Amino acid sequence: MGRQIGDFPLEELRNYRPNLGNKPDDFDAFWAEQKMKMNGFHPHVKIVWRDYAVPSVEVADITFMSWDNTPLTGILVKPKGMEKCPVILSFHGYTGNRGLAADVLKWTTLGIAVIAFDVRGQGESPDFSNYKNGSRIPGWMLLGIQDHENYYYTNVYRDILLQLNWLQSEESPVVPTKLGVMGASLGGGLALVAAGVEKNIDFCIADWPFIAHFERALDIALAGPYMEIVNYFKWNDPEYKTYEKVMKTLGYIDSVHFCEGITCPTLMAVGLEDAITPPSTVFAAFNHLKADDKTIEVYRQFTHEFNPFHEEKKIEFLMKQLEN
Repeated sequence: MGRQIGDFPLEELRNYRPNLGNKPDDFDAFWAEQKMKMNGFHPHVKIVWRDYAVPSVEVADITFMSWDNTPLTGILVKPKGMEKCPVILSFHGYTGNRGLAADVLKWTTLGIAVIAFDVRGQGESPDFSNYKNGSRIPGWMLLGIQDHENYYYTNVYRDILLQLNWLQSEESPVVPTKLGVMGASLGGGLALVAAGVEKNIDFCIADWPFIAHFERALDIALAGPYMEIVNYFKWNDPEYKTYEKVMKTLGYIDSVHFCEGITCPTLMAVGLEDAITPPSTVFAAFNHLKADDKTIEVYRQFTHEFNPFHEEKKIEFLMKQLEN
């Protein structure tokens, strides 16, 4: 086991499939209702094509007006001249952004188009939602934490539902012959959510996903965004009087609770020295996947960091999906 954190041995991790005791009884009904609501919106999307130095690709800047008129900033990079091709909706990590065109050229060489948006409130995207509670703790984890109807991540997921609708509509700038989702850390958690809530996803790549298995994460994570919630209790509610209300909210957005709806081929990865998204939280998600074709790559000495070895695994996985 890794030297950075105290978690289960690898043999135990491979079989770690905790009961979903914090999954709300109306979880499926709640997200079915959110999908119906998003189906009623018609987003205004502005696309501006760039002059780009690489002649084999086309690059566009996107402004996506979401359900509450929050303008989400995005980027599209696609193989030049291809109107129909596989498409990946890519999600960035916590405090990150949509990235540069150069970041995804390895995927376009495979004939894949990539679309990425700044998550609301992060990167260059604002957040027009109003949240009832303030907090002494910086970050996004506590915005609306006692109201699952208007929690920060509930709103982020609504954005994703609307983006997926748009990508599958006649107004999409590229027609997906296959539709995949991809991300690491927060992006990995969002990829799992997207694959669990949208049945038309053809493949999913989720590296060391965040927002997963909060019951355990809040007990053993030593760094990163989970600590925002830990410190909320320390400084705002040391007697844990609001614990049940907070956990109820988190139950609606826990990516593990979406995994039972994922049936598409899925590739995941975990670092055994990861103190930000501890291995047991990642395996909890993996072991709840319903997909028959699923793989988790284990990297014993890796923490919460970019892994160039795993990039080769992702290329291999994607080539397999394109051949099927």
